[in-house]
Amino acid sequence: MNKENKEMLERVKHKISISNFEEGENIVMKKSKKNVLKPVAVASIAIISISGVAFAATTFIRNYFGKNTSEGVDTAVNNGYVADVKTDYQNADGIDIKVDSILMDDFNFDMNFDVKLSDKYNIDDFGNITNFEDLRIVDETGKIVFDTHNLIEEGDTVEDHYQGAYSFLPTKVSDNEIKVSLSATGSPVLFPKSKHLIIDFTKIKTSKYIDGKTIDTVYEGNWHFEIDVPEEFYNRETTIYKVKSCNEDGIDVNKVEASLSNTAFKISIPEIKTNKVNYELLKTDMPQNIYDKIALQKEYVETSDGKRFETAQRSDGDGGYSVPDGEDKIVDYHQTFNLTKYDATDNLTVHIFTNKGEEIIIELEKSK
Repeated sequence: MNKENKEMLERVKHKISISNFEEGENIVMKKSKKNVLKPVAVASIAIISISGVAFAATTFIRNYFGKNTSEGVDTAVNNGYVADVKTDYQNADGIDIKVDSILMDDFNFDMNFDVKLSDKYNIDDFGNITNFEDLRIVDETGKIVFDTHNLIEEGDTVEDHYQGAYSFLPTKVSDNEIKVSLSATGSPVLFPKSKHLIIDFTKIKTSKYIDGKTIDTVYEGNWHFEIDVPEEFYNRETTIYKVKSCNEDGIDVNKVEASLSNTAFKISIPEIKTNKVNYELLKTDMPQNIYDKIALQKEYVETSDGKRFETAQRSDGDGGYSVPDGEDKIVDYHQTFNLTKYDATDNLTVHIFTNKGEEIIIELEKSK
């Protein structure tokens, strides 16, 4: 393994777990000026048993896939962009699991699972953290759609694995039943347009805190499932936008990338050279209010009919940037907003406010 791949894999492996059984997130901190205040959720999970998939006439439920999904995902679900998965429970060691629902587009991959425990288990013994340690989901071409970061081994390259962040939210339904929500996002590459998914895992690890110590328990089995993906998911389209105007000379408009999916609007800017940012503040000691030190204070996107959409505010990698030491510029800016195809217009405006209180305005238009 070369040095670059080793360093990248080490960054992926680095974890700080912070969790609560009712809240249900495993968290790692992402090193970014923007995300210094945004923990990156990387939960592990998965489960699937399949006999068929049908699109749901779904009643809108806030946080359908757990609280770490975005309002954009909620909007997609409210517009019927979600599929009910009709499966039988699969049992291993007294743990029955079936898939409940799925959503998939370029930017988000979400699943709900039903988990039932036999009488030999006390649901409280499943504790604060639950990981499906070696979950892997591949499609009909062998492409890895998702796997847990626990699968990284010596000799692997980053490209051998799912590179994004993910969260795992268990919600207690009854004394023996848990609803499990997997939300994956923040991947540097788009999710593939898969037609068939194959799911494998053999270990479920639970953790609970006792007298200040973490006690882990591993349940082993051999779960293998397959599912056909609904056509609307793999025949999906992403709309591309290009910059029409920008009030900031330090942005190369030809390098700005902006695209819209069923669940989110994303924009990335490789470099912003601007005198609107107080760089001296960034170099000072930690202020009383850490937000004062963040270079970009707020962002939102506006449609041409005046509707305003905030950032997704997910904790698993949907926004960030870096400020190089000693350089007056921002690099690798990227952000995800709750705007979806259901509210989009042909023209959009992105507003970015700096820590000087000034505004960067980027006007975009749909590519023909």
